[in-house]
Amino acid sequence: MERRAAFLALKQIETEKTWSNLALSENLKGTGKTGAFAREMVYGILRNQILLDHNIGRYLKKPRLKVSERILLRIGFYQLCFMDSVKDHAAVNETVALARTFAKGREGFINAVLRSFIRDGKELVWPKLSEGFSEDELTESLSVRYSAAPWIVRLWLEAYGREKTEELLSACLAPAPLTVRVNRLKMTRDEAAEALNGLGFETEPCEKAPFGLKVRGSGLTETGLFKEGCISVQGEASQLAVSILAPKAGELMLDLCAAPGGKSCAAAEMMEDSGKVIAFELHEARTALIKASSERLGLKSIEAVTADSSKPLSGYEGKADCVLCDVPCSGLGVIRQKPEIKLSERPEGFDDLPRIQRDILLTGISCLKPGGRLVYSTCTVDPAENSGVTSIIKDRPDLVIEEEHQFFQTPGGMDGFYICLIRRQDC
Repeated sequence: MERRAAFLALKQIETEKTWSNLALSENLKGTGKTGAFAREMVYGILRNQILLDHNIGRYLKKPRLKVSERILLRIGFYQLCFMDSVKDHAAVNETVALARTFAKGREGFINAVLRSFIRDGKELVWPKLSEGFSEDELTESLSVRYSAAPWIVRLWLEAYGREKTEELLSACLAPAPLTVRVNRLKMTRDEAAEALNGLGFETEPCEKAPFGLKVRGSGLTETGLFKEGCISVQGEASQLAVSILAPKAGELMLDLCAAPGGKSCAAAEMMEDSGKVIAFELHEARTALIKASSERLGLKSIEAVTADSSKPLSGYEGKADCVLCDVPCSGLGVIRQKPEIKLSERPEGFDDLPRIQRDILLTGISCLKPGGRLVYSTCTVDPAENSGVTSIIKDRPDLVIEEEHQFFQTPGGMDGFYICLIRRQDC
């Protein structure tokens, strides 16, 4: 049942470009399963897809496969190479059983490829580098080894060099820790940890986010703690962006790119639900997500507004005590959560992102009171979208950068994130 759900989710991701979390949720409905096996398979295949495809290709006389055949072989190869709990015969038999439904007439072919791979020792290979290798050869080798699109590899090689690039690519092969933010208006972090431990979860305090907990276990969003608004799922770096902004009770805060509302809600909790958080979102449908989040948490100080923050926000100029600009970005720091990002072609409009980000930053600056503070943040490790955008501050004598952090994704640690705290001079 879970293998079937994994197959359908992977096909939906590939053919409809659906986000992996949405495809999994949709295809696990009605299975009566926790989904842990299917999730491990789907995310594991996406994280290693280019490497799997490279090795599948070694066993093909003709390189072209139908989508269903390619996904079935990925499922088989992944189980054989990465899922120690699955015996080889079970990996083959279950994959062939799926083929009877989704690739009728090709069961024998699927079976033959998987058994040939087993006979050869199940060794995964990638293009090796010869002496005096070229930049293109290095890109191809790293792309296959770490299953990342060549454009990402080239971008990081240019920005950080080979050693750091391999560190980042390697970190993207590991799953991100599940992290929650404790609603300080309802309980302390210690109380939340004790309650979660009592429900069978394992918890660990986040190192940098003061109300963050790393949680191990499944079914978190089905617990009373979540439904009653005591905790919210939010990455540690995302929580830290709000902590660095440090909104205070009674202040007016603007969140310029707010959906789905995690940072707006974190700010309202930090402000003791006193004052006002205006949460702007470009798309009306996503504005509803902000309202739903604030209602679950019992927050009254958040007002969700549909508006384009890349343009001036009439009526808010010079009014805000603090502003959060968590801008749309390439997402190259959260690949662990959305591994399909590293499989995509270079996005259309990628080179235009810094201009949009700069426009949103300028809107935020215009809304600041003298002495007010602003956090510009992204979930990417692309310098052009980070320090390349905040570099405009050096030409503004009325502004000063007080803190600047570039966090990189690490195994078991935070996502890749950029956070820059800017203050408008009180003059």
